[in-house]
Amino acid sequence: MNTPLSRDVVTFALEAQAEYDPCEPLFIDAHEPSLSLNATQFRFLVHSLIAGFKANAMQPGDCVLVHMGNNIRLFSTRPSFLAIIDAGGVYMGSNPHSQGHELDHVVGLTQPKWIITESQAFPTVTTVADKHHLSLDHVLLLDDITLVDTIRFAHTQSPTPPHKTNNTNVLSLLSHGTSPPLLIPDSSSAASTPAALYSTSGTTGLPKAAVLSHRSLIAQHASITHSPSYNVTRLISLPIFHLFSSLWTHLFPLRYGHPLYILREFELPLFLSTVHRHKISETYLVPVMVHMLNQAPDFLEPKSMLSSLHYIGVAGAPINRASMTTFQDLLHPDACAGQVWGMTECGVVFQHRYPSQGRLGQGDLGSIGPVTPGWEAKLVSGASRVEVDEVSGQLYVRGAGLFTGYLGRSEVMIDGEGWFDTGDLAYVKNGEYFIVGRTKELIKVRGYQVCPAELEAVLLQDTRIRDVAVMGIRLPDGSEAPRAYVVRAAGAKLSSEEVYSFVRHRLAGYKALDGGVFFVDRIPRTVSGKIQRGKLASMNERRDALAGLLERFRVKGAVGGNARASVVV
Repeated sequence: MNTPLSRDVVTFALEAQAEYDPCEPLFIDAHEPSLSLNATQFRFLVHSLIAGFKANAMQPGDCVLVHMGNNIRLFSTRPSFLAIIDAGGVYMGSNPHSQGHELDHVVGLTQPKWIITESQAFPTVTTVADKHHLSLDHVLLLDDITLVDTIRFAHTQSPTPPHKTNNTNVLSLLSHGTSPPLLIPDSSSAASTPAALYSTSGTTGLPKAAVLSHRSLIAQHASITHSPSYNVTRLISLPIFHLFSSLWTHLFPLRYGHPLYILREFELPLFLSTVHRHKISETYLVPVMVHMLNQAPDFLEPKSMLSSLHYIGVAGAPINRASMTTFQDLLHPDACAGQVWGMTECGVVFQHRYPSQGRLGQGDLGSIGPVTPGWEAKLVSGASRVEVDEVSGQLYVRGAGLFTGYLGRSEVMIDGEGWFDTGDLAYVKNGEYFIVGRTKELIKVRGYQVCPAELEAVLLQDTRIRDVAVMGIRLPDGSEAPRAYVVRAAGAKLSSEEVYSFVRHRLAGYKALDGGVFFVDRIPRTVSGKIQRGKLASMNERRDALAGLLERFRVKGAVGGNARASVVV
């Protein structure tokens, strides 16, 4: 691949690096393939939106919040991503299913000058916008009718929108002709000019906004670019407002002519039929999706439906070797699944790509792979008594794709030598890295450090368990112990004693679930599949409080002889 020379994200995205027909559909709605944009139409829409933002007095550094999900409206939000950035603004994406207080946090943190949203989220957006004194003229609605008109506008390349619009409609941005991108003058400006904000997972607290510069985004893309031996037709069902998905959706189609199909959400039968119908060759999943596919009933014919796939990248949360092996057995013998590791703060740093020799050249399915080009990694020792095959340490990474910091926070996140502390504990073997767990999630049991991910992986080997989360709790004597929250598989009969014994017979004694086993309806997770440990901790607090209340009732009943209580958690 050529070394990227462009300094701004939009010019970089629009520079085709492969010969392909610009009139062939490139961005395609998997539900309704007739709704599509080709490269020519996409470029025209980007330049039209740039002109619209400039005409509406966008100033350098103005944030535009795109509060939308994976639906056909993404035909306009992908051009918006590029147009916002190269009109001088800063893109921020957020989950349209957010509760009011969650959106309030995002708006308060990023102070957007515009919000682009969809009908379902519009009432919440207008309420939050009013609270933050954002004029409703700057809340732009992209509903189904507007979407159809926007696509028609891109198809016809009409100099004016199809019909009269008001100033709270996205079409109002398309009546100002076209404008070229604002070029970044030098590499120093590319490194210091913010292009996008991406929300961190917020698994243990409120999400932060990681600031990514033009240089960061270009470097992150360059590190994952390679030429596979198969023709790429990509399917994305993960939320595009998350950085991991956007790495493959915003730049690859235009630069390399890779058709991109978008699913609004991951739903098992629909995902399988979409892969089969459109002969998808590449997709990206999170572990929860992999477990669902592993447990897919035979009548859905998963092996037949997935037969066109060549490569599947799995990221977002820990997954064990056994689950990856089971998943790969569902695929065509030439297809490869591979783990991918990254963070909002740095993009993808480790990846098992599709090997040139197919499975013959495949690495360890339990690892996150080798370091990708453009990155360095090191392990800093200090972790004690963690049972792994090799010496482990805290994982640090360094490269041009690193973020520049968290919005509104002054702490220095990158040391003087350019290293970023990922917070993960890892080890390396034969050039491949293995994640042991998050250092802040480790449970200290009698001097040993127990990794929740290891216990979760073991528990998921029990087919009666659909999902599970493990975290440490404080026992009355002050020590820590693992506690498991378990979601039973449909129709499964499973007791807490059976769960406890399942772990006890497979792992060392100090890893026993001495903090208890509790059954729940669901595990709180982020859109990328990470367990929301903060919400899990709240569940712990509520459960312990209710248990204490129940105990007081029990004692009172024992004294009074007739008091009873029933508590459902």
